[in-house]
Amino acid sequence: MEPTIAVLATRGAALVVEDNPIIALDTQMMLEELGFSPVQTLANLAEAAETLAAQLFSFAILDVKIGDDTSLAFASQLLEKGTKFIFASGYSDLDPLPAAFEGQVVLSKPYTKAQIGALI
Repeated sequence: MEPTIAVLATRGAALVVEDNPIIALDTQMMLEELGFSPVQTLANLAEAAETLAAQLFSFAILDVKIGDDTSLAFASQLLEKGTKFIFASGYSDLDPLPAAFEGQVVLSKPYTKAQIGALI
């Protein structure tokens, strides 16, 4: 008797915008394990905007602070496209999000696959 292999249906493409390469790779692996494919990681907002113009994503995780900038303008683009996303932050003293993002989840780093999975 051959073993049964469970196959997860893909949840669609996911995007990770994170300037820390270790966190980006970790997050990519977590999203792949949660059934997203492909998972693209980008380290800057200019690349993210170009990528979003050419591709649709089912889900995204955005670091709130990318270098000296924030991902809020990019998050507005995701809202316009109807892409579900969550913010991530390593800062405990993060300013409140603007009203446009009221109710939007902000995961504290380091986060786990279980935390992401609970929010999908």
